[in-house]
Amino acid sequence: MKVGIVGDAKRAVAWERHLRPHQIVQEVELCPHINEVGEVDACFLVDESDQNLDILLEGIQLGLHCFLISRQPTDPQKLEKIYRATKEAGVQVQFSHWPTLAPATQWMMDRMDRPSYLSISREINYTQFLNSEDEFRHFWIDELGLCMKWMDSGIHHAEAKQIKLDNIHPTAIHIFLRFDNGSTADISIYTGASANRHKRVASNSQEIMDSSVQDQQIRIGRLNSGDHLYFEKQVFDPAKAAEKAALMFLKSVQMNKETPYTAYDAHKLSLQIKTLEKRLSQFN
Repeated sequence: MKVGIVGDAKRAVAWERHLRPHQIVQEVELCPHINEVGEVDACFLVDESDQNLDILLEGIQLGLHCFLISRQPTDPQKLEKIYRATKEAGVQVQFSHWPTLAPATQWMMDRMDRPSYLSISREINYTQFLNSEDEFRHFWIDELGLCMKWMDSGIHHAEAKQIKLDNIHPTAIHIFLRFDNGSTADISIYTGASANRHKRVASNSQEIMDSSVQDQQIRIGRLNSGDHLYFEKQVFDPAKAAEKAALMFLKSVQMNKETPYTAYDAHKLSLQIKTLEKRLSQFN
């Protein structure tokens, strides 16, 4: 495959290194603008700017399979346009929603389809928190996107509560979701912790999966023949996340199948964000 990488030169070179281990990539073309990409089989768009969705849409309209590498976009109108454009153009689009694309998460999602219970807890060291409303917002958006993708069911009911010190410093948020299939998920984020901690627990009636996100370790618990709970462990390399995400995208293009995090997933998430932010504005 011939692959194009569009965006800042330094970041583009870093992504080129992630592509090198993959034998299906024969040639990589780096260019600063989407309209300068020649005949390529797939395009990596490395862009954190406010115009990245417009550039992505331009790429789709050019008939390019695109992987947008950026913070998760949340504009419902633009994402709906992008979703419709992908269907019209017949191209595959992947968003860099890292909670979903991470190797440990992919393994858990393959092993446990639609958990009955999902609980996510993230504690952030207060000295490392930038006290940014936007940074805090994307902490919970990322986890919400994972809950929606993994549960793969409509949301029947959602509750959210956010705390700000002196109405300035975002300190904590708790989100509770009940899905149409009866499953539940909760997200808890706290920015005043003494140390970083990030944990996801998923369960169904057969087993529990307890994931430490920072080091990509998973404990899998189930009952043995004596009805006692015992655990196995799986460990993944966090440094391989980008490389594996690139391969998943290229395989989706090769096989003409949906990517792990599609334009439809991104659009659905943006609509739920809007709903939750309306609720937060009413009750906070």
